[in-house]
Amino acid sequence: MNVLLINEVAELLKVSPSSITRFCENRRKGIGNFPLPISTRGGKRRWLQSDVENYLASQSTAMSPVPARKQRRCAKAFTERQSATDRALERFRGKESQ
Repeated sequence: MNVLLINEVAELLKVSPSSITRFCENRRKGIGNFPLPISTRGGKRRWLQSDVENYLASQSTAMSPVPARKQRRCAKAFTERQSATDRALERFRGKESQ
C-alpha cells in the first residue's frame, strides 16, 4: 500500500497543492469524486496511490485542470493570434503577387 503526500498528488495531477485542498473541500460538499485523504499520526494528510490513480482513470480525456474561465481566455487569445497571423499572411501574399 503506497501513500502519497499532498505535494506528490499535486505533481501527479499537474495542479497546485491548494487545488488539491479545494478538490477535497468540494468532495466534502458533495461535488466531484476526488478521493479524500486518510489521516495519519501527526495530522498529515495522505492519499492512497491506488485511489488517486483510479480518480485519474475515471476522468475523461477532455477534462482539463484549467478552469473554464481561463480556457475561454486562452481560446479567445488563440483566435485573435490566428486572425492576426492570417491577416499578415494575406498582406504578404498580396505583396508577393505585385
